[in-house]
Amino acid sequence: MARAILLIGPVGSGKTTTLHELEAILAARGEPHAILDLDWLAWAAPAPVTGLTAHDLLIRNLADVWRNFQAAGIRRIALARALHDDGEVQAVRAALSGCETLVVDLVGDVALLRERVQRRDAGVELAEHLAMLDAYERGERYLLADAVVEIDDRTPVQVARDVLAVAGW
Repeated sequence: MARAILLIGPVGSGKTTTLHELEAILAARGEPHAILDLDWLAWAAPAPVTGLTAHDLLIRNLADVWRNFQAAGIRRIALARALHDDGEVQAVRAALSGCETLVVDLVGDVALLRERVQRRDAGVELAEHLAMLDAYERGERYLLADAVVEIDDRTPVQVARDVLAVAGW
């Protein structure tokens, strides 16, 4: 059976970095796999007349990419995105047709997340990400994860190993 790990969590929680570490571990094992930062499937501004949102495009693109990965013999995929509600998570699960998907929430201290975001972002993106972290700090979380992995005081390799452990990979 095909299996997926969907990394969620606030901005700055290390989702993309963890993806890269997962890829290195799976490659070292010689396992066919794929990693995918879902942001790249949604960075678009659809024409208003279509009625499509960037999230709609993400889901359509993911379904197509997943079919291509399966045709290449890939049965393990790790994905990442800061999703906003359980409906978005369910849409990702549906796009991964025939795939058992484990949702792992990467959580950390808000001060650490702010520090990471302030180091890497600037301008409008920084302001947007800091506002997201303000909401996170207020407890405005609307996602239910299957597992939680703490990132505080942990290296990316440790976080990736914990993710694989909770996934049973």
